[in-house]
Amino acid sequence: MQILLRSAAALLIGTLALSQSACFVLVGAGAGYLVSQEVLPNQVHQAQVKLDVETVWAQAQATVRDMKIGEFSITDYPRRIETTVDQAEVEVVVEAYDLNRTIIKVHAERHFKSNDEIAKKVLNRILDDLSVAR
Repeated sequence: MQILLRSAAALLIGTLALSQSACFVLVGAGAGYLVSQEVLPNQVHQAQVKLDVETVWAQAQATVRDMKIGEFSITDYPRRIETTVDQAEVEVVVEAYDLNRTIIKVHAERHFKSNDEIAKKVLNRILDDLSVAR
């Protein structure tokens, strides 16, 4: 029992040390499809999911359509959506990382400055929709 508690404490300390530079989510704690989530330089929100790229790409497009925002531009190769959300220019990029692993990146810019709040909102909405679609 003590060994198990020590292992859990070591895992928690290791996880906290990693979270100094990024925000990582432990797999299995939630829906099980989210591998990691972090904020990159320039307020780019990124998530890695355990789903194939075509599923994620289709859901990202559906989510942007459902947000009832203005016009948007879709580029299939590379997989990119450009649109406007809350008066911010938003770019959503979906990339294949590995077999059944996909990276989603969202960047928002309003008044020529990165907007962390809107990028986070769009990424979380895509992730929520992916969990429902599973």
